[in-house]
Amino acid sequence: MSEASAPRPEPVAHARVPTMPKVAVVERLYAQLRRMPESKTLAHLVRFLGTWSGSDKFFMIAQYGSGLVIALLLSWQRLRARRGPSALVASLRAINGLTADARILFRIWAVLPMIQWMVGLERSPPPTRNLQFIERLQALSMVVYSPMEAVAYLAMHKILPVTDAVQDWLWLYGCRLWAAYVVLDFWHIIEDHRVLRTNARALEKSRGHPGPAGSEKGMSDEQRETRRLWAGLRERKNMLLTQFWVNVGYLPLTVHWSVEGGFLTEGWVGFFGTIAAFASTRMHWKATA
Repeated sequence: MSEASAPRPEPVAHARVPTMPKVAVVERLYAQLRRMPESKTLAHLVRFLGTWSGSDKFFMIAQYGSGLVIALLLSWQRLRARRGPSALVASLRAINGLTADARILFRIWAVLPMIQWMVGLERSPPPTRNLQFIERLQALSMVVYSPMEAVAYLAMHKILPVTDAVQDWLWLYGCRLWAAYVVLDFWHIIEDHRVLRTNARALEKSRGHPGPAGSEKGMSDEQRETRRLWAGLRERKNMLLTQFWVNVGYLPLTVHWSVEGGFLTEGWVGFFGTIAAFASTRMHWKATA
């Protein structure tokens, strides 16, 4: 057969290569971004999550919030007589376990700021003897608790050769120290409130109350200072109230973990943990404003 009569191969159909977005479209996108106003909320969120405490609060909400949602979903399934947990419950359990583990890992060196706190107490003591006594006990409890938690955590992950019995002892008595810290913090709030009331009476006697809320235009420097001092006292009072709710959430949890076998269900752990999470997040959000 000659080359002329030989069948010619059919042309191969090439797949159509997707075209890149036109330059004009990309430029319009960048133009829209340039026109967007600067977001103070986004900047605040970046500052918040950029701190160790802020990241911990985020994971705390995820940990306890997922536990609470799991309990609600399981209750709903029981009411509808459905069999077996849903895929969503399994995903939430994974989030709960991962965030709980991560939070302990991230505070593995927490004893260092606790030691710094103890040193600072002696260099710059609180305004009253009661507050100094309370904070000394609190700092001591945390300086002992932090290494106990770290050793138990590393042993749980087979990093340290510690028996299960010793691990259980470390978790149990470490949480008892944490519970003692929370109880002391309630006392701290009471003492702080007493000092706050004393300061308010002294301010009222020396400067009186500020004028009605409004523009500071036309105010004297002394009036502005009076308003600033009263605003500081109100802010301190709000902070004490927020700290109270943090402890309301933590007290049942720490007592639960301080008892062998515990006494709270998964739902109640999620409920009280969520209270503590949102209250402490509110406090740190204001601190990073």
